[in-house]
Amino acid sequence: MNDLKRRWLWLALCLVMAISLLWELVPRSDATDRLNRLPVSGFHLFSRDIPLNQVEADIYRGANVRKRLYQVGHEKFILIAIDGTHDRHAVHDPKYCFVGGGWQVGTDRTLPIPGGEARLLELTKPGGNVEIMYWISDNHVRHGSAMRAWWQSTLRRLTFGLSGEEPVIFILQPLPGTTVNWENVGHEFPALFEI
Repeated sequence: MNDLKRRWLWLALCLVMAISLLWELVPRSDATDRLNRLPVSGFHLFSRDIPLNQVEADIYRGANVRKRLYQVGHEKFILIAIDGTHDRHAVHDPKYCFVGGGWQVGTDRTLPIPGGEARLLELTKPGGNVEIMYWISDNHVRHGSAMRAWWQSTLRRLTFGLSGEEPVIFILQPLPGTTVNWENVGHEFPALFEI
């Protein structure tokens, strides 16, 4: 290897190390403010925080998570909102967790929501069925693609946050043994789709 190539190689190595150091030292803003905007109460709206169970606490140990029981009109559901700024693995396709928990995906379809679309999963397991709704939001667009969220998060890290806000995943599920009319939730709880 000649001297010029060796210098370019050292320059490239130093540049990569400097950028890596910057990624570690430059603080990234997270979505805490957005999660704090989740309404606690309002007209036909009541909620209470629920602690994470041990499995959830282990899975989301580096993430910022809100778990809350909501009653919106006559609809009752559990909301889990996950900000993966400090744990990129926390925002992933929830189908993997449900399938790992013994559920089978019966139907997987999209549902229009303000600002985009959500995924609606019908899950079955011996002894019961459940319908789960989830979407990922960067505070501007809502979608159900874990791959798109990964790209958004990666681009955000590469641009030191200049490309947009951190994607947050919202997972809604009915209380055990109940069902939820998701369209009613959208009409009676529009603030949920503004975060």
